[in-house]
Amino acid sequence: MSILQVRSLYTKSLSKNLRMHKGYQKILSFMQGASWGAVVVGAYLFFNLFFPFGLLFALLGAFMGAGIGLILVFFFEMAHLKLQIYKESKEHTKLLKKIARDLEREMPSLVDQSSDEKLSDH
Repeated sequence: MSILQVRSLYTKSLSKNLRMHKGYQKILSFMQGASWGAVVVGAYLFFNLFFPFGLLFALLGAFMGAGIGLILVFFFEMAHLKLQIYKESKEHTKLLKKIARDLEREMPSLVDQSSDEKLSDH
């Protein structure tokens, strides 16, 4: 298998992964929006449910109803951030491999010399 074949396979798998992550991003964005809707609906429903017991209980009920949706918002926001971190680390890895390959091609003596050294040698 030649280097060009390996590179084309790597590029195809990378583009497939990015397309798959775009689908995940759409789902996560939708779920975040639905969670914000749950915050508003939960606050409204709990406010109206506890309003006959007084304004203070109604406000506490609204916070309790909004809290359920806010937990979901937090969960989906963290999932979205983890997906972004994963995508960036894949891009960084790709760039670092390219830099290492370019350095190896331009200065093979430097790469061979540093790979034989160990920390215990110093």
